[in-house]
Amino acid sequence: CACLVDQLRQLLAPYFGKTLLVCGIGNQAVPHDALGPEAARRIRPEAYKAFSARSDFEQIAVICPGVKALTNLSSETTVASIAAAIDAACILTIDACACKEVERLCSTIQLSSSGMQTYWGTANLSESTLGIPVVSIAVPTAIRMADLSTKKNVDPEQFLTPVNIVNAINAAAFVIACAITQMVYPELDFESCKQYISFFLYDVV
Repeated sequence: CACLVDQLRQLLAPYFGKTLLVCGIGNQAVPHDALGPEAARRIRPEAYKAFSARSDFEQIAVICPGVKALTNLSSETTVASIAAAIDAACILTIDACACKEVERLCSTIQLSSSGMQTYWGTANLSESTLGIPVVSIAVPTAIRMADLSTKKNVDPEQFLTPVNIVNAINAAAFVIACAITQMVYPELDFESCKQYISFFLYDVV
């Protein structure tokens, strides 16, 4: 978590004092694709404002634009509209992704300063499509069976995911949400974030 805080601060420091839009990308109803929404629901900007925590951003907004199959709207349309409405200086996306090495499965957090594109090509969130910089966080939650098998007749579009994917998503969502919160509110330490996020999940706050 501390490592991710440091890396995020380096990438997002140019936008301190401005508006940050955090987007949880993915489908919460699909376990291996729920990372974005699960991380987003652990971040409560209004609650932290109530705790009088100093923020390095003028405003932070958190959204989950959903997937086109459910909303019939492209993520680019939804995110660009909201970003324009709140005059966001930068967009931070959180999403699950696929990997080619089984060692990376649910064990790495990837960062990019050039945006993100979903595997199926249903979303392309970048400065070229949204008009403002996009920083992305991703965790590999699935791997193609073809990358694990030496057989030639394996369906190239068949993916595998760990049996403990729900626990892995919850753990990754916590680390990411905690890191984003500490990056935005530098007065909060890890233990405070952990406690507040637990309160949010159990509706104590």
